[in-house]
Amino acid sequence: MHADVLVLAGAVDDVDRLAQKVTSLLSGSVMLLMVVAAVVVTWAKSKSVVAAFVAALGGAALWFVVLNAPTFRDSIGDDLTPSSSSSSAVHGAGAGYAVLETYGPLPGRGEQR
Repeated sequence: MHADVLVLAGAVDDVDRLAQKVTSLLSGSVMLLMVVAAVVVTWAKSKSVVAAFVAALGGAALWFVVLNAPTFRDSIGDDLTPSSSSSSAVHGAGAGYAVLETYGPLPGRGEQR
């Protein structure tokens, strides 16, 4: 029984290392290839250095987001926590409440938005 647990722990560790290497490969070489391809295709279609530069900036921004995805993922919870500011008390709703307004069809007039 003890040997089976050690083998399973070793297999899990191997899979974890393989996943880290695949992630590194994807975020490194594949993203670089995609950014270069986007710049080349943009320049080939438009023959504009400015458009190719904007494509390079967009690709670099996307690459930055991909490399820092865990940071963005972890910060979302901090950004979405409800606050207890006094502005929500002015509008008659407590902290964390949202106002939802729905629109439906009026009788005889069809759908209105």
